[in-house]
Amino acid sequence: MNELLKSPEQQSEQDERKRFESIWWGGVLVWLGLVLGGVALDIVPEIGETSEWWPWIFVGVGGLSLALNLYRAVTPTAPNPSTWDWIWTAIFVAVAVGALVDIGGEIVGAVVLVVIGLVILRRALSTQK
Repeated sequence: MNELLKSPEQQSEQDERKRFESIWWGGVLVWLGLVLGGVALDIVPEIGETSEWWPWIFVGVGGLSLALNLYRAVTPTAPNPSTWDWIWTAIFVAVAVGALVDIGGEIVGAVVLVVIGLVILRRALSTQK
């Protein structure tokens, strides 16, 4: 019912958001498949002090999320990323950085909270009525 009430511009923006969401999910699945395939072939290098494969998932997902959000933020025709897009990106990137530089989980959690707070403040202060 809501679909019928939307203007063509709103419908177009919603379609574009769905397209970016599909790109993100497709990229995540491809990256996950590459990492798991690399693990099966024993060719995934260690990150920091761990020989686990999960940090590679966050490196790829965080990088993809950051790239898509930055593209959407600077491209006038693309819909701007939402606050939640930035929050999830901050979480993925912080976990990836935490695995790469082998810092404690407390520091990663604190950094994630600061970044989330800054994103929310930026959005709140830059929104015009």
